[in-house]
Amino acid sequence: MTIWISIATARTLSSSTMKQKPLNGKTGWTQARGSGVSISPYHLKIHKVLNDVSVKPGEGKMQKTIETRYRSFAACCLLAFVCLLSGCASTSTKPIVDIDGKHVAGSVATLEQVTLGGVKQWILIRGRNASSPLVLKLHGGPGQAEMATVQFNNLLEQDFLIVEWDQRGAGKSADVPAAGLTMEQIVSDTIELSQYLLKRFNQDRLTLVGHSWGSAVGLQAVDHAPRLYRAFVSTGQMTSFSNATSAGYQALLEHAGRSSDKALEAEINALGEPPYVGPEGKSKRAKYVGLLEKYGSLWHAEPGFNPVRWMIAAEEYSWPEKLSFNRAAETSFEALLPDLLKLDMARLVPRVEVPVYFAVGRHDLLASPSLAFAYFSRLTAPKKEWIWFEKSAHFPQWEEPGEFHGLLMRVLRESGSAPG
Repeated sequence: MTIWISIATARTLSSSTMKQKPLNGKTGWTQARGSGVSISPYHLKIHKVLNDVSVKPGEGKMQKTIETRYRSFAACCLLAFVCLLSGCASTSTKPIVDIDGKHVAGSVATLEQVTLGGVKQWILIRGRNASSPLVLKLHGGPGQAEMATVQFNNLLEQDFLIVEWDQRGAGKSADVPAAGLTMEQIVSDTIELSQYLLKRFNQDRLTLVGHSWGSAVGLQAVDHAPRLYRAFVSTGQMTSFSNATSAGYQALLEHAGRSSDKALEAEINALGEPPYVGPEGKSKRAKYVGLLEKYGSLWHAEPGFNPVRWMIAAEEYSWPEKLSFNRAAETSFEALLPDLLKLDMARLVPRVEVPVYFAVGRHDLLASPSLAFAYFSRLTAPKKEWIWFEKSAHFPQWEEPGEFHGLLMRVLRESGSAPG
């Protein structure tokens, strides 16, 4: 499901705080936390200047519109300026270093293209040891490439070879005709990439991690080629796109009623019931996701999460790729929407032959936990486990990275693949 904030709306950088209204009823100003990664002086310049942009709050919609457009224009000008200064087309990934900043011998940090299904696509491979167990991550969306979230992989890179893949049509792999974008093809690409990685690193099996859209893709890959995988780990499990959106909509309405939040109730009623398709579908989906974010059901533990900052800081994307990121995501989403609307995981994958672990954010309303649990209960597998992430919503792998690392280590031990 589409969740990234457009670079064109980078005005959000102009505030170091954001108002958070989680579903537990607590409200207040929360200090936004930084990304925890090294950012170039030019990137810091953007942050500083945007924070310095200050327009006194006015009364009425006209003043607010002027403020919004001014900040958007300032952000876009600064992004264009940085693009010229920092080299538009250059991309790289930082080497793996030790505590003294020295390169770790035998580590892997590579950003490269591979051909999958006859189409060149980008992968990022990072890990402290080239012989560490492979973990292939499937991003959400569709079209929401997650290579910019490499900052959350620091713990994982100590014990695994982590592979981030921009699927065809997304992120760095955006230059693909929309006609070739189908769920079936992306499942096939997943299997082909898995085979490539296992052969390249001389391993028998890998752990497949699927997030949201990627969870639906991943379970199908595991179903088609179980011998490639030691386990499947799901985050934000997608079961039925249409039903999940309806469930989230109803949950927001119920919250508005319980809290007597007339403003929220008015926003929801103005939005109307899903599905959000047709000419107004894109704008309605954006408003719906915005409501989830506002009420702590998209992010929960980290109200300061800001995808715009991640994208600006990501050395793995060129500036043209950063600026076209959302356009590519929207193209992918529209191309794959027919597959999404008919998605029914209980019918597609009723059983698998590998262990499955569902990592579920307690506060997630984007992918309904109740629907996911209904599917989990019916799914047949040699081992299956449901794990609540109590401080998370839709992104437990980023909101609670320590707990997620612990889960992957346990998966490794339970599969008998942990190093002696």
